[in-house]
Amino acid sequence: MSRYFTLLLVLSALVLCCKPNSKSDGSNSSTATNRALEFEPLSAAILSDMNKSITSIDIISLKKEVNASMSFSDAQAIQYVISFISEEKGILTACKPEGHLVFQINGEITQEADIYYNDGCNAIVWNKGNKISNINKISNEGVDFFKNFLKPHPNGINDSTIKANTVSPQK
Repeated sequence: MSRYFTLLLVLSALVLCCKPNSKSDGSNSSTATNRALEFEPLSAAILSDMNKSITSIDIISLKKEVNASMSFSDAQAIQYVISFISEEKGILTACKPEGHLVFQINGEITQEADIYYNDGCNAIVWNKGNKISNINKISNEGVDFFKNFLKPHPNGINDSTIKANTVSPQK
């Protein structure tokens, strides 16, 4: 009988010591899952150079329900979009990109980045060779701009295409 009691005691001890700790000691805060902490943001000097040299920016939606893209070639518009990029580190957790940015100088792509602003994320993630190189935060004004531009159309995804394809010719 004491053998069973000892065996039960040993098994209980094993279960208790091997059980994952469900209590948090504060070290697993939201910043612990922030993948942006591994990467430096683009510096103010690089952003300033981009402001002076970029000749066009394309914004492309990555959402299925939003079929939109926009291209800027006006210097003031380019500076406006670049002004959304903060020098601070972004916040990148388990979220999906909402859009893609393509920066060009005279038709040559010089920088590419993905835009994250939902589900606790706030980041412009710079890519070089299909790998993350830098991560910057988006300003509040930038988040508002991208949310407004990349929102689904209230009448559905292909509303204008459907209307264009259903117009009957006049007889």
